Amino acid sequence: MIVLNSRAARRQALVTIIACASLSAACSSNSGDNAKPASVQQRRSVVEKQATPNTPQRAPKQDAAAAEATGEVPQQILALFRDDLARRALVKPETITVVSSTEQQWPDGSLGCPKPGEMYTQMIVPGYRVVLQAGGEKYAYHSDRRGKFVVCANGLALPPAQEQTKSPARE
Repeated sequence: MIVLNSRAARRQALVTIIACASLSAACSSNSGDNAKPASVQQRRSVVEKQATPNTPQRAPKQDAAAAEATGEVPQQILALFRDDLARRALVKPETITVVSSTEQQWPDGSLGCPKPGEMYTQMIVPGYRVVLQAGGEKYAYHSDRRGKFVVCANGLALPPAQEQTKSPARE
């Protein structure tokens, strides 16, 4: 027989006894649906019966789903690239030709064209690589699937071109 001298020791012993009794009752319960199957196959069948077959999920946008399924670059992203190159090369968007376009898995948030000294997310980023031609020059556009892009020139990332504005005429 153990003699407990302090109130804290008696309280700890009581908590331990209650926890053991609860655990013992939970483990020895063999009534109805709460019975635990003995074999792996029985446990697997119980889990499969309890799983919900139709978990609700959001449907992807049709444009994104079509582009992902075929690996083609969406027209909205191509339009962004053409608009940027028209500003950059000072040409009309209609004169720009697509040399190549491929779906890419970029190794990080730099989209395959890191700027020195910059930090990027360290995860695979799905996106596109598109080479456009304007005025005899080729431009490589790297993007994610949402339209964030850089122009990769000789391994250096160039930001999107700003709108070209004409300076006011001098009188």
